[in-house]
Amino acid sequence: MTQTNKKTISDWAVIILGSIGFLLGISGLIFPESQYKILGLDTGSIGTVIPGLMGSAGLSAIYMGLMYIFGTLQKWKNFKHYLIFARLLMAIGFLVLLSIGRAPETYISAALWEAIGAGIIALTLWLDKRRTFKNQSK
Repeated sequence: MTQTNKKTISDWAVIILGSIGFLLGISGLIFPESQYKILGLDTGSIGTVIPGLMGSAGLSAIYMGLMYIFGTLQKWKNFKHYLIFARLLMAIGFLVLLSIGRAPETYISAALWEAIGAGIIALTLWLDKRRTFKNQSK
């Protein structure tokens, strides 16, 4: 099978998810207060540790967003399957933190974001495979 520069549905899905993550990371670094609100953190009781942690989270989102984009553009073997696994693991992690009381209830949105992202990647991989199968059948 020859490698092509043509983008698949799953390529575009991963690139879009990566771009969103990258932009959210930039937003978190520039406007940390907006991230506090999204996560349900009371800005009056933030203290000295939270801004550093949120800055780290912003940088991680930028890194992950770039990894999604470059991993897809470089056609890393099994990369999208890894992303599905990693996103499901993150969703489970957020739900565990929520269930043991170590995260505010708003973390359900983070768990949903990760699970939906995994589902989008899985669905688009399936669509790519189905389209490839139909093209080979002709």
